[in-house]
Amino acid sequence: MDEKIKAFNAVAGKYDDWYEHPQGKQVFLAERNVVNIMIPHEGLGLEVGSGTGAFIKSLENEGRTIVGLDPSTEMIAQAKEKQIHSVLGYGHHAPFRTVFDFTYMVTVIEFLLDPVATLKEIRKITKTGSPYTLLFINKDSSWGTLYKDIGAKSDPVFKHARLYSLSEIEEIVGRGGYKICDTKGTLSSKPLNPDVDNVITDPTRDSGVVVVKAVPRV
Repeated sequence: MDEKIKAFNAVAGKYDDWYEHPQGKQVFLAERNVVNIMIPHEGLGLEVGSGTGAFIKSLENEGRTIVGLDPSTEMIAQAKEKQIHSVLGYGHHAPFRTVFDFTYMVTVIEFLLDPVATLKEIRKITKTGSPYTLLFINKDSSWGTLYKDIGAKSDPVFKHARLYSLSEIEEIVGRGGYKICDTKGTLSSKPLNPDVDNVITDPTRDSGVVVVKAVPRV
């Protein structure tokens, strides 16, 4: 079994604890809100690397149905306890046909061995012109520095992460067959600040996370 998958299996039972932390609640809300405005309000979506299904549960509505895809059996088990529709599998070899109206990832590209291959696979399972949305930790921000330090100290999960800058993401998205049409940033406060700045802005070096929305290149 892949070492990354073992790491996520090991932490699955406590993974959602962060969302109950005072700062964690604010971070989750900030990330959820920016993803919410960047994905379509209606249609059938796929979250690649859906984990425990926390974002799906928060983002689904009457017009928006979301399916989860994750390679961790323990994460899938947690999602199913929330009654989230989740499928075991990898983004680069997704077990779906061309059915989805949109796809997105939340802090997942950092753990992909081949993000370009995953993007090419996503194009195959989404309808013509369907958007792809990606939230990633901004390597150039203070949050990026924090997570790099955490990984360097052998955190069981983040020791496997590779962080990216916006320019690096733009290059990956292009190689995957997409072009970026919108970009937003949030979490502009410092990680040690208990009050999280959840204002959605154009991305800057201070944006702890950046979200890009892309459409297939013709």
